[in-house]
Amino acid sequence: MAEKLTFEQANDKLEKLVTEMESGELTLEETMKRYEEAFELLNFCYKQLDSYKGEIIDINKRIDEIKNKEDIFDE
Repeated sequence: MAEKLTFEQANDKLEKLVTEMESGELTLEETMKRYEEAFELLNFCYKQLDSYKGEIIDINKRIDEIKNKEDIFDE
């Protein structure tokens, strides 16, 4: 993937590729090229999501800490 894409752009491209492949209008060679590109885009999207996983876990821990502090005051 030569160009720098955002997650949203990659996801949009992936959806378009899937639509093209499902249309049945491509040759086998064209389909295989689209399939390879779709694989690269999917891999990129998974990596992007995985990179935020740690941040989400940290935020959820902070939320739990706040909830636990509030529980102390509710007693």
